[in-house]
Amino acid sequence: MNTELIITMVVGLVLGCWLTIAGIFIYKIYDENRYKKRLAVEKLIREIEARNTLNQKIIEILNRPIADDDTALINPQSDVKVPFYDYNFLKNYSSMYNLYLPTYYLNTFFKKLSHYLAVFDDEQDLKNGGYIFKESRPIFENFSVEITDDIESKKRELNKAKNIYPALLKRQHYDI
Repeated sequence: MNTELIITMVVGLVLGCWLTIAGIFIYKIYDENRYKKRLAVEKLIREIEARNTLNQKIIEILNRPIADDDTALINPQSDVKVPFYDYNFLKNYSSMYNLYLPTYYLNTFFKKLSHYLAVFDDEQDLKNGGYIFKESRPIFENFSVEITDDIESKKRELNKAKNIYPALLKRQHYDI
């Protein structure tokens, strides 16, 4: 064997190693970006689902018919009667999905509601079957509209996130 052939083989071996390492590196970056994109999309989907469920419960509370017994206590145009199980659902749901629901939404909502709570004896509350919030229908309606607007903005973010294709050599960072 002559030296030119040995030098050519060594250069070919080194070049092959470098190309293999570069290919592995490029695939690693591509796979990492694909994983981050999938996590970001999954988080957006969970946020949309959590907000949608909360909004459905608020709408259900607003659309609940007023019984004839409650008409003396409740004005259907301005007051809202929230049964105990629905109020507990709102509290528990907001604490269970606090990663996907903005805390300021729920804090301001419950603070506003606390100012409109009609205070009765415990026996009267049990007889009513829930809490009565006087003059609070606009608060529930505004909260529902706010959630709906936020759902729409999250859907736009989701469409933007789905249309991103990671570049081979450029890292993309998502807030996860």
